[in-house]
Amino acid sequence: MENTHFLIWTTTPWTLPSNYVCAVNPNLIYVKALDKKTQRIYILAESRLNTVYKNEDDYSILEKFPGTKLANAPYKPPFPYFLEKGTAAKAFRVLVDDYVTLETGTGIVHNAPYFGEDDYRICLNAGIIQKSSKPICLLDEVGRFTAEVTDFAGLYVKDADKAIIAKLKEMGVLVSAGQVKHSYPYCWRSDTP
Repeated sequence: MENTHFLIWTTTPWTLPSNYVCAVNPNLIYVKALDKKTQRIYILAESRLNTVYKNEDDYSILEKFPGTKLANAPYKPPFPYFLEKGTAAKAFRVLVDDYVTLETGTGIVHNAPYFGEDDYRICLNAGIIQKSSKPICLLDEVGRFTAEVTDFAGLYVKDADKAIIAKLKEMGVLVSAGQVKHSYPYCWRSDTP
């Protein structure tokens, strides 16, 4: 549907160029909400509306439905890098999995299969990637974006976060940005994130 956007949330902007799919929980209730200020329609978990909107008068609910209704819904990825790798036929759709929770975010999780355990698992289970497949990675051996990522080529992933957020804002697809403190896995060899 034109002017309808999945409202995803991530604490790792550097993984967005590697977005493959999004995930929702099949047992949660989702909504299509009309943002009265922007006139955009956002899809998100109903119970997370208060994280996006401070006032109920700022939106109207157009439709409510279970997460299962979103299964395999296609979407346009935030960045086009995997489109060029010929994966678009399998990727850029919504998967359902109960690892998606309501503790934080919008009830829609961005997935980069080579940068997260759950991301990898659900993409593998959906047949989007295979164990025997060579990982598609847009990073070099020291964690910098490769030349394929034309907007951020050569940037170290954590240094790229601000540039990625700025690019999303420039593209008109950023709804909100901020910092969140949370636990993050560290490399046991280098003691770095």
